[in-house]
Amino acid sequence: MAVAASEDAVRSVVMDYLEGWFEGDAGRMKRALHPEMVKRCRGIEGDDPDALETLSSCDMIEAAGDGEGRREDAADRRIEIRIDHLSGGIASAQCFCHRYVDLLHLIEMPDGWKIVNAAWRQGGRQEPASFPDRCCAGCRAHGRAG
Repeated sequence: MAVAASEDAVRSVVMDYLEGWFEGDAGRMKRALHPEMVKRCRGIEGDDPDALETLSSCDMIEAAGDGEGRREDAADRRIEIRIDHLSGGIASAQCFCHRYVDLLHLIEMPDGWKIVNAAWRQGGRQEPASFPDRCCAGCRAHGRAG
């Protein structure tokens, strides 16, 4: 029962993040993010395609409130949330929609689950590469050579 409740709570936070963005709801975005959250991507703005760009919690809340996500909205957002890990007060989730892919880390705080890290890219959903015979690239810890 506790795991199901935690899973529902994590999904709810991720939906606040996604829907807060596309609906221009700064309150939902603020509820989803830890004040020290960082969101990173590679080479979206500027002239360096390899520059690591960082957004803060404040940047995201302000941008949501300014309606930046509304300009990117679609009738069918095609939202899919995959929770990859949920245990001991930490979680990781993959979020896919019509516009973005987000890889999120969440921590359970006294006031609920909060997104603390995000890595993202533009371009909507694409299936990730699958590595069925390895737990990680070049894994030696589990007796497999990469």
